[in-house]
Amino acid sequence: MASGRRRGTEWADLSTSRSRAYVFIAVSVLAIAILLYTNSLIRRLEAQAATLSRSLAGLCASATYAARENEELRAIFTELIQTIDFPIVITDVRGVPITWKGTPVDLDPEEVSHRQYLTADYESTKNTRFGEVFEFVGELDSHNAPIPMTRVGDDQVHGYIHYGESSMIREIRFLPAVELLAFGVLVFLGFMGFRNAKLAELRSIWVGMARETAHQLGTPISSMMGWVELIRELAKSGCPSEKIADMTGEMQRDLERLEKISLRFNQIGSIPKTKREDVVVVLREVVDYLRRRAEALRKDVTIEERYEHVPQLEVNRELLEWVVENLVKNSIEALGPEGGRIEVSTEHLPKQGQVRILVTDSGRGFSPAEKRRVFQPGYSTKRKGWGLGLALSRRIVEDYHKGRLSVPWTEPGKGTTFAITLPIS
Repeated sequence: MASGRRRGTEWADLSTSRSRAYVFIAVSVLAIAILLYTNSLIRRLEAQAATLSRSLAGLCASATYAARENEELRAIFTELIQTIDFPIVITDVRGVPITWKGTPVDLDPEEVSHRQYLTADYESTKNTRFGEVFEFVGELDSHNAPIPMTRVGDDQVHGYIHYGESSMIREIRFLPAVELLAFGVLVFLGFMGFRNAKLAELRSIWVGMARETAHQLGTPISSMMGWVELIRELAKSGCPSEKIADMTGEMQRDLERLEKISLRFNQIGSIPKTKREDVVVVLREVVDYLRRRAEALRKDVTIEERYEHVPQLEVNRELLEWVVENLVKNSIEALGPEGGRIEVSTEHLPKQGQVRILVTDSGRGFSPAEKRRVFQPGYSTKRKGWGLGLALSRRIVEDYHKGRLSVPWTEPGKGTTFAITLPIS
């Protein structure tokens, strides 16, 4: 049994590791996709800027072919580049800037006179704002080769266009890092939220498990303590041995009940063994026990049985009994102090290869919100409930028996049906 628990723990650790690996792979794929898309976008924008600059170069060359040193030339160039959103400087064949846009230099092209333009060179403009435009041209050329301005059908160079990248491209270059950082923060917050939720769920499960254990053990232990006290009193009064033998028989049944409870809890967290069982026999034993218990509680509860012939199934008897007990107990609680009717039945579904065990009551029923949460650990509609019985039942049915536990029908004020669907293996 210890090896079974160890295998169960290893399986849970493996599932957690796989889940984390899947999340890591998904995050990595998304990050790579973001980087590839952003880089593709940057390349398209750079190509667009280069194409626009080449088109502008040809246009400028055609416009200046006849009068490239005319005073009106700079006004024409200035107007041409007003709609461009990236740094650009147009120079003549000497390399002297004619007009520009988007430079860090606080100098308007109109502030440079025609005479200054004609006599300007790099050396004569040092330490001036016009010289700073010269220096900016060199900075642009270090990133992109200047585009010569030539007229169609003529190889003569009339000047050059120097351009850089737009502020939008520079901002986009940082976009992948920003996106990854934001995504990383979201993943971290999501991980912390998931971790806190899991820890809260585990705390709820452990608290509920401790209380459920105390609850399960409390009835047979209290019964045995009562029998022991009664035997002591009867022994003092010289009670016949036959009567004491009957009492010890009842105590034996309580001990068997304790052993069964211990076995149930021992199998939670391990991989329980299964064998072919007649589920109708299992159901009858559980119903007989619960019927006696309901009578002892003085509740006006009628438990009816309706069993179809079903094939034997691969089940763990002790755990399946526990599930049915939880469902019937839940139905008894749902009936309230006035009592009511409960039906336990079976259905054979040969086409689906399944057997269904149904527990139907005429109790309070669930609202839509309650139905959605009824199997969550820690959730209970009872004032003194611990919210573990149905959560454990679902795990036993779905994880250990590869079946399904569901609520196919419920209606407030009319009742509920729980369905255990098990495969015919």
